[in-house]
Amino acid sequence: MKTIELEKFIQNLSTDLYSFAFILIPDDLQATQLMIDSVSAFMIKNKVLVEKWKSGNESDLVLHSTDIKIHLYKAMYDLSKKRYSQLRLSFKDIEDQSGFFSLEFDDKAVLFLQERSEFSMELIEFILGKTRGEVLAHLYSARISMVSKLPRRNEKSDGQIHFRNHN
Repeated sequence: MKTIELEKFIQNLSTDLYSFAFILIPDDLQATQLMIDSVSAFMIKNKVLVEKWKSGNESDLVLHSTDIKIHLYKAMYDLSKKRYSQLRLSFKDIEDQSGFFSLEFDDKAVLFLQERSEFSMELIEFILGKTRGEVLAHLYSARISMVSKLPRRNEKSDGQIHFRNHN
């Protein structure tokens, strides 16, 4: 019974996991495969956590659920880092045409985890395997890059406001 509950729990996370996978690997098929492989890697690497879930009581499930979620994100990040370097050239078009996707790999990950997933700094540090300073540097870099890609407002002498993009 607990195995079915674990499957349902992971299934309920699939939208969030896919969103993270897609920002890391911006291709539908590759993101889906990354999600599947991450769950498999998690199940293999974290047998102790899976067993805790299966043998835990109701009050432990909340604690184990959070641990499982964070470890799934970590497994996905670790796998995606390897795949991204192998597939990077195939993402060139989307990275060239999009402000967010043009960010550096770790900048995208940190920005997504903090802004979309609303994870604490400690959790982001764990998922990425980075220090607080490194996480903050990536977050700062991502935000500066995103702001620099915003259209700038210019007022011309005719009184109308014109927008132009500064890259």
